[in-house]
Amino acid sequence: MSPLRAAIWCAVSTHAQHEPEKVSLPEQEEQSRLHAQKNGWQVVDLMKVPGHSRRHIDFHELAADAAEEGIDAFYRLKAHWEAKDFDVLIIRDGDRFARTQALHAYITEQVIKSGATIFSLADGLIDERNYRMWIAMSGFKAAGEIDRLVKARDTAMTDLARRGLPITSRIPISHRVIRDEKTGKAIRLVVDEQRRRLWDDLAALVLEGVAWDSIEVELYKRYGHVNDKGDMFYPNQMYRLIMKLLFWGHMARFHNSKDAENGFRYGRWIYDPSESIPDGALIFRNTHEAVWAGELADKIRQEIDRRSEHMRGKARPCRTHILSGLMICGECGSFLATQTDERYRGVYCPAAKRKSPMLPECSNRGVLSQRKVIARMDEYLRQMLCLNTTDIFSDQAPDLPGLQKRVAKLNAEITELEDQVRLVIRKQMTAHEEVQHIFDEEITKISDQLKVMREARNRLQGEALAVQHNSAVQQATLEELANLTLERFWQQESRYVNQMLHRLMGKRRLVMLSGAVVGVVEVNRKQRRHC
Repeated sequence: MSPLRAAIWCAVSTHAQHEPEKVSLPEQEEQSRLHAQKNGWQVVDLMKVPGHSRRHIDFHELAADAAEEGIDAFYRLKAHWEAKDFDVLIIRDGDRFARTQALHAYITEQVIKSGATIFSLADGLIDERNYRMWIAMSGFKAAGEIDRLVKARDTAMTDLARRGLPITSRIPISHRVIRDEKTGKAIRLVVDEQRRRLWDDLAALVLEGVAWDSIEVELYKRYGHVNDKGDMFYPNQMYRLIMKLLFWGHMARFHNSKDAENGFRYGRWIYDPSESIPDGALIFRNTHEAVWAGELADKIRQEIDRRSEHMRGKARPCRTHILSGLMICGECGSFLATQTDERYRGVYCPAAKRKSPMLPECSNRGVLSQRKVIARMDEYLRQMLCLNTTDIFSDQAPDLPGLQKRVAKLNAEITELEDQVRLVIRKQMTAHEEVQHIFDEEITKISDQLKVMREARNRLQGEALAVQHNSAVQQATLEELANLTLERFWQQESRYVNQMLHRLMGKRRLVMLSGAVVGVVEVNRKQRRHC
């Protein structure tokens, strides 16, 4: 009688052996060959998967993906069961060829359908009599095991982010990791102070109005800054660096990958806690040192806002008009555009002047002289200096005490609900099985309420923090203006004047209607911008 023809299957998920797959490819092969030898089986093929995820649903998609990485084991297995040229497939256990129940069931059924059997070193012989039970039990184990591993990894990564520790091996050049001398584990992130001259020069260029796509060139030409290879930093490297949460002392998860729900790489939420974060993201604020702090950081954040909101088309930050982004149309809400020529300087509503489907309809065709706007703005600035406050527009003054009261009320309601759910859980422990579903429904309902209330509280806390922060920025700018004097202020270059006006006004903008300034209004970031 001819010996049984045995094919051996060995697999691990990653090149660097991870839990729970403690048995390496050589060990799996050795154990399988010893078992074949013990039973007098003839080994006809050895198929290896050296580090490829098996978390697929479709076998053919998995085989194609593996083949792109030079792994032909899945195609060879398919050829074997189609040719029916083997009698037994030796594997270590059920999760060697699948990490999902659907894929596990498909491969098992194809092997059995071809007339062969499976011998698992962990579970024994699988044939027509018991393969369906094995599919149910081993498939659940294979999928459940990896699910637990993924969940544990996510939990660990989230904990690292919460503690302000890196969650990847790639650390931006702005920071470095301090490690424990004995264990080598990361202790904390600190700013790379050896590059402090770079950070200071970078800040100066941003505030000077140098465009993002020119900063690396200016860092090289003016100050001689180069990367670790001695070359000029690559284009837009500094912008990408500045727009990282880690750069500003924050950490996050689920916000910057193709798998993240509504993930955004950049946004004001990176450095402003009052802004809404991407759906599904977790943000942990102030977990470690930021590169810039204090007044310098405030000025740079404001300059980033100014550029992102009002530098459009061919506009360059260094050639900013003195009124850029400071006025809106009283009819359609569009930000006003600037008109500059040798004869006349002023602002107008672009929606009323241009025919474009991107612009709203507007009949506010008047043009307002820059001279008149500056005169009105000068009046506002004199009031601020006289009263030593930027809150001269009472209708637009932020209600910080009101925000704090709402936060306190939500905290009390959240505490009350948390006590309520604890009581429900205690009652559920002694309740009859027939009513357990009622307790489950009640707990789910309260949990949903708590989620909504916590999100509302976090949003209000962010708004309150932003109000306090903006108030401090405006007050510091007002002191800077007082030291400079109004007369000298209006003599500064347009970019500098525009930056200071933005800091003083915050979210407030002058309103123009029928060729005149008719008031002040607070705008939000979703408002249409056309300047």
